[in-house]
Amino acid sequence: MSYVYTVARLRGMENHILDAAFFARLMDSPTADEAMKALGETSYAQWLSAGEMGFDKAIDAEILATCRELGQFVPDPELLVLFRMPYDFHNVKVLLKSLFKVRGGDPDGRRHDLLSPLGNLSTEELTEAIETEEYGGLPYKLGDVIPQCWALWDQTKNAQAVELLLDHCLFAAMLDVAEKLGVPDIVMWVRHKIDAENLKSAIRLARMNYDPARGLPFFHEGGTFRAADAAHLLAEPQETWGKLLSHTDIGALLNALADTDMQAALSDVSKLLDEYLIHTLEGARYSIDAPANVLLYLLIKEAEARNLRIALVCVAGGLNREFARRLLSHVR
Repeated sequence: MSYVYTVARLRGMENHILDAAFFARLMDSPTADEAMKALGETSYAQWLSAGEMGFDKAIDAEILATCRELGQFVPDPELLVLFRMPYDFHNVKVLLKSLFKVRGGDPDGRRHDLLSPLGNLSTEELTEAIETEEYGGLPYKLGDVIPQCWALWDQTKNAQAVELLLDHCLFAAMLDVAEKLGVPDIVMWVRHKIDAENLKSAIRLARMNYDPARGLPFFHEGGTFRAADAAHLLAEPQETWGKLLSHTDIGALLNALADTDMQAALSDVSKLLDEYLIHTLEGARYSIDAPANVLLYLLIKEAEARNLRIALVCVAGGLNREFARRLLSHVR
């Protein structure tokens, strides 16, 4: 299956990615109105002019339109499924936590406003399936895992444990889709994504002085290093983590963190990991026929959306702009 035409189309679309000069202008906007005016001069203008849509929904609309446009010429739609799958699981988490609150006596517990339109599954159909307990037709083995989530909630009333169970399912499902695609670069990207999530969990738990003996359930299998190896990090000084994982690609990133500040804000760590995951696919740029270019483009577009949210919230809320600039990731 040839991707030559697909890659050529993506190269043309890359010309519309917002660059560093635009984000500098956005961050320097004196008011929220001026920031929105700047955004209105980009491809996002079509969504801002659609009624009273705020910038958050406009950003989602742009990403959704991008996925639909790519769906018209990407040979294997499973590439798009893979990208959108985390949004499906986000929606399942939102719906389950809403129901936990409602059934616990909170009539205002439903937070359907937090649902993302970016998943593969219609939010309306997913909501109906979960609220009516008709899970059988849901993909990604959700029909099996959602009843397990309810059982876990009934036993523990621990929403974090439910989220971890869903994350285990998400990463297993992503790895399954990637392996069926048969593209080694994409399989490796999913494994790196699991590594990145495990590293974030390790840093978060280490800062809480979490008991290493109880850490294993917080880590996911399927990465380039085992969940048990990730849990073992909790028993070691953070400055040695890079050496312990020197056999992995992410070990170099750990060494870079150690050279700067391993106690940096978790938001800074997340930014580095987001950039790392994009970097793992950038080798595809040297091929005019690599399917990984599709996922690479989507990740860059997703980073753009994240950067817009950071910048616009900062300007609208009068927040520290230097701090916000530091959070912007993969700005070209």
